[in-house]
Amino acid sequence: MTTAGLILRILNALLMAGIPCLLAVILFRRGNDGFRPIGIGIAVFVLSQVGHIPFNQFVLLPALEGWGIGTSQSGWKLLALGIAVGLSAGMFEETARYLSFRFWLNKKPNTLLPIKYGVGHGGIEAFLLGILALYALIQVLALGGEGSLNSFPPEQADLIRTQISAFWEVPWQHLLLGAWERVSALAFHVGASLMVYKSVREKKPSWLAIAVLGHTLLNAFAVISSQKLDFVLLESILFIFSLGWLFWAWTLRVREIEELIPELPLPGETRLQTQRITAEQLEESRYDE
Repeated sequence: MTTAGLILRILNALLMAGIPCLLAVILFRRGNDGFRPIGIGIAVFVLSQVGHIPFNQFVLLPALEGWGIGTSQSGWKLLALGIAVGLSAGMFEETARYLSFRFWLNKKPNTLLPIKYGVGHGGIEAFLLGILALYALIQVLALGGEGSLNSFPPEQADLIRTQISAFWEVPWQHLLLGAWERVSALAFHVGASLMVYKSVREKKPSWLAIAVLGHTLLNAFAVISSQKLDFVLLESILFIFSLGWLFWAWTLRVREIEELIPELPLPGETRLQTQRITAEQLEESRYDE
């Protein structure tokens, strides 16, 4: 363990948890809906995982194993695994996103709403992973203390020492990849929220299908390439993809009419404008013979 390595690991965890919190604070005062879309994004992400994780564990992965496709594969089986896992994530998360815009966030539409929702949806995942990274670091530090493994059986103590050694041997250039990955994920989630919001507001299911497809491609590429590419190169590609995805979604975003067109009086309606008159103006208006 080195001091620099320890500092970088702490910084990585704090960035993962802190970046979404900072974005939430910045967006909180913008618009008229406060924290509500962010909170709904958080809640919907959690609810989507309540269905997604059990589905993968008890349905998808057993079915893939029945076809001879496990979690450690190569060739076409690795491709099939990546697509299946990516499609599962896309279907659960984007469907949940669609339902939240359709039934939960449809009363006060505004242009900032999907951005706030996306920060909540992707931010809670980043926050939780940051807390877990910090907890893992604390646990490794505690178990690495002198005499801390004496209470474990010899075989288990040796295994823990091996894991601790592997933890500290991670190259320094990989120590901030967790935070970088979360930035990419946040960018993707905001972009996906803009697209799904467009699908709901314009009643075009094609944009929901594009969001599902983009989610599938992103996750599938991450699963497949994690066994083939260096992690720095992998995260660079994911970062570029996510920024391009966000930029595309931003250029296509829905701009609500009430935010772009000033409110005009109805035909036949007269609106009086009050004007404050100063004492000087009143004096100047007097007629003196």
